[in-house]
Amino acid sequence: MVKRLYEACLSGSVETLEALIGEDPLVLDRVSSIECFSSDTPLHIAALRGHLEFTKDLLSRKPTLAVELDSRRCTPLHLASTEGHFKIVHELLRVNTDVCIARDQDGNTRVIFLFLW
Repeated sequence: MVKRLYEACLSGSVETLEALIGEDPLVLDRVSSIECFSSDTPLHIAALRGHLEFTKDLLSRKPTLAVELDSRRCTPLHLASTEGHFKIVHELLRVNTDVCIARDQDGNTRVIFLFLW
């Protein structure tokens, strides 16, 4: 199951994520104890890779993932903004606006400007 969850995160397969949650409803709660996710959550991976629908699905199931830090003390917002995935940035801020003041390992915040027409 661990490998399938990791592959779903990399590919952005919402269908695989839903199937895994069907098999184990607590799979997202167990992520912190899974070795291959020791530094990144599924949301970190989805945000970095630009998987918008996967991100939305994760946030609807476990919105607290938006504030979790990776090994560099970065949130998924840090990663999405660095990669220019602005629709994901918008989704992350929609779920939790306080995440924009999170600091990374160097104490930096990312200044994010969103222009919504």
